[in-house]
Amino acid sequence: MRSQTFSALLILWLITGLQALSANPVQDIEGASAHWVSESIIVWDAGEDAVAFEIRYSNAADITVNDGSVKGGVSIPLEPTETLPALFENRFRHLAELPAFTHSSTRDELAKAVQGQLIAIAYDAHGSVTAAARVQFPGLLDDLFFYSGSLGPLYHDEGIQLKVWAPTARELTLRLFDQDKNLLDTIGPDSGMSEKGVWTFSGPPEWDRLFYRFDVTVYHPLTNRTEQYEVTDPYSVSLSTDSEFSQFADLAGDPDLKPEGWDSMQKVQKHPVDITIYEAHVRDFSMFDDSVPAEHRGKYLAFTYNGKDGRSLSNGMNHLQKLSDAGLTHLHLLPVNDIASVIEDKNRRVDITDPCSRIFDVVGHDSLEGVCDDQGDRIILDLFEELAKEDPVTQAIQFPYSEPGRMEGMARFDGFNWGYDPFHFNAPEGSYATEPDGTARIMELRKMVQALYQSGLYTVIDVVYNHTFASGTSSFSVLDRLVPGYYHRYNADTGVIETSTCCDNTAAEHKMMEKLLIDSVLLWAQQYKIDSFRFDLMGHHPRYVMENLLDSLAKLTPEEHGVDGANLYIYGEGWNFGEVADNRIFEQATQFNMGGTGIGNFNDRIRDAIKGGFYSWSGRHQGFTTGQYLFPNEDFTGRDEENLADLLAQADRIRVGMAGNLSTYPYINRFGETVTGANEYIGYTVDPRETINYIDKHDNETLWDNNQVKIPMEMDLDSRVRIHLLANAFLNYGQGIPFYQMGSDFLRSKSLDRNSFDSGDWFNRVDFTMETHNWATGLPPAWDNRDRWDEMEMFMTLPGIKPGREEMEWASEVFREQLQVRYSSPLFRLRSADEIRNRVRFLNTGPDQVPGLIVMTISDGQCAGESLDPSYEGIMVLFNADRDEQSFHHGLDGLSLHPILQSGRDESLRSLRVGNGTVTLPAHSAVVLVREEGSGAEVAFPCNL
Repeated sequence: MRSQTFSALLILWLITGLQALSANPVQDIEGASAHWVSESIIVWDAGEDAVAFEIRYSNAADITVNDGSVKGGVSIPLEPTETLPALFENRFRHLAELPAFTHSSTRDELAKAVQGQLIAIAYDAHGSVTAAARVQFPGLLDDLFFYSGSLGPLYHDEGIQLKVWAPTARELTLRLFDQDKNLLDTIGPDSGMSEKGVWTFSGPPEWDRLFYRFDVTVYHPLTNRTEQYEVTDPYSVSLSTDSEFSQFADLAGDPDLKPEGWDSMQKVQKHPVDITIYEAHVRDFSMFDDSVPAEHRGKYLAFTYNGKDGRSLSNGMNHLQKLSDAGLTHLHLLPVNDIASVIEDKNRRVDITDPCSRIFDVVGHDSLEGVCDDQGDRIILDLFEELAKEDPVTQAIQFPYSEPGRMEGMARFDGFNWGYDPFHFNAPEGSYATEPDGTARIMELRKMVQALYQSGLYTVIDVVYNHTFASGTSSFSVLDRLVPGYYHRYNADTGVIETSTCCDNTAAEHKMMEKLLIDSVLLWAQQYKIDSFRFDLMGHHPRYVMENLLDSLAKLTPEEHGVDGANLYIYGEGWNFGEVADNRIFEQATQFNMGGTGIGNFNDRIRDAIKGGFYSWSGRHQGFTTGQYLFPNEDFTGRDEENLADLLAQADRIRVGMAGNLSTYPYINRFGETVTGANEYIGYTVDPRETINYIDKHDNETLWDNNQVKIPMEMDLDSRVRIHLLANAFLNYGQGIPFYQMGSDFLRSKSLDRNSFDSGDWFNRVDFTMETHNWATGLPPAWDNRDRWDEMEMFMTLPGIKPGREEMEWASEVFREQLQVRYSSPLFRLRSADEIRNRVRFLNTGPDQVPGLIVMTISDGQCAGESLDPSYEGIMVLFNADRDEQSFHHGLDGLSLHPILQSGRDESLRSLRVGNGTVTLPAHSAVVLVREEGSGAEVAFPCNL
């Protein structure tokens, strides 16, 4: 029923022409500050002068505002109302204080309204328009059209069904294509759009392996007109080259898409605290591995050379096997879903293994002259190696990546990218397959997962649901071309898409985006047997979405689905920033909000305390291992009180991190106070499984690179390597889940590149033969590094600090010994907060502690309760960050060096002096002492406070 008040006012305005009395008539539609948050509620601050309100909709997109008057559209009158607080509890919190309105329109009219231009109009008492804004309506679509059923291609005994959610589309048809992408047919939906906004198409089994796209007619607010275009399926499971077409494929039922033994492969999942993670990139892993056939380098199939079932053993898989044998459990892969930032068509791409002439053929920029000029068919890699050998700080190598502009030079046209540019969430990336056109990507990714499990490794995939590569009408846009204005998050006032993540932010607080996220993870878990998921920028998602995901995974059972979904591990980046920061829109999935969920969060506190902040952020400011106070670098002076205070604060952060980063862990801090981990906002977990303890990952400088700029320039290479291993030891010997970047175990460098996401194969190079090292192999690309080039030149030209094979192999072996020690006793992997609070204790604390020395004990004695380790009554771990040896009197008897370290590669530990309750530690060392069960020691092994 229309509002009588509104009608009376409208008649009055038409008769008297009182618009002219308005002092500031609106000239145009501005922003998108009106929000349809539920079926019945609109919120909008239209200003103090507004006394009457309406929403106008137009499928012809002909609504205009000029000089205080409005033309076009159909009116939905609005009446002021009160909102229910519950409406804003879990989402739209930032809109809770806005004036609220309701209406009396029917559902059918609303369904029609969302198919076109939608404008909120406010009038003053004289009938003149005082405000006009576009309406954001995801909340309305959620109420009207949320669909809980299956979407995408669905296979049945009688044929194939395809379902797509597009409630704002006016027309939608299915176009079928053969293998050569010739149009075969255009199919209409079974019976138009359903009440829930779903379009359904049914066909025969012969649709299998055909390619398809949707032909959509839909209004798009970005262009303010009705658009018609073809778009791929957001629920695509297979794709053509460069993702131009979706493809029908039966993931569950087609034996041709499964390696032998796939269906019978059921994994017994690890307890989360038994996990150690090694982060890799599919292309990095094998691009320079000559033991892998050339056609499989940089591909999924490179991981299948595991020495099993008659297959050869590659250098890379041999390295992973050694780590697995030492205790490593999980291989984390940067995104393997379809991405938009790598060209899959090799005819349109130029790679480092191509001849120089191809740069000009493909890229075609004169600005590349001087790098490959007059080099003809010389291989680009050979040229780069010569340039780096002649000048370790040459700018020439980075030149083709950055000088023409990142999106115009070689970075745009080569085959490398980290992959944080999602295009289709449910299909594997085609550039990692031997044939990007069609289903090879499915079979080959499954072979990779299977081969890793045969080698004792579980598979983690990096998932990026917080943004898409594009939106609007871009050819790289899928979600926003299908349901414009719904899947993304827009500024509450301007309607401009939020990009705090880097790109076009999605909005998982919108129900169908949440559904897409959960459906996608379930597909990867069930159809690809993925064991763990790392969420990129998880803090941009609501906590409740992550909890709903856990509940959905728990429904996957080994008996019915072949997957133990309840025990798959979820972790992510719980950073707090952007338009969602401080729980502005919803309770975020951030570090301090996720305690008790069992979901892991990256621990930046222990990271920065150990090594100092990233060079690109904090310059030469040192960390606990890199010399803070103990051996200051050239940019810091003396052993003053400020530097000492910083060192002791770092030690406290490390102690809490090694205690599972528990918010409830009691310890004595540097001031002599008994506090808990939550003191000074350090600890945020409720359970040790909730902390990912790490020092480096793909982002920012590698651990080796970061250390080199922190350490004093005069320090020798041996000390630098020991500092690197000491940093790793804090993770390997601590409670929680250790996480490493691939190659960190053998001193990986990216030539000081702080952001190698698009820096090509050269700067991301990994050599498992350890014949080469990437330190000082040219200045890194200018786009994120140029401002520090002068300093980088200084560091990279220091003599005698580039590791060789001897140092890399030694570091790798010592790292594996640390892993072996970790997995030699369950005391390093306590499963509950109670166990850690009771058993883990730190000595050398308080204001009088020996600087640079951390001493941790883990008890399995009588005070600890039930014995967990039949071999040891207790363990003591000591870390000496000083460049000089240090002695520490701990007062315990019966201690000896851990058996693995007694026969280990580090000779300085083999000659360790232990006795009379005192131990003398070598410089830059981590020492593990054990008291064997039944040792007859007189002093009881201590428990915590």
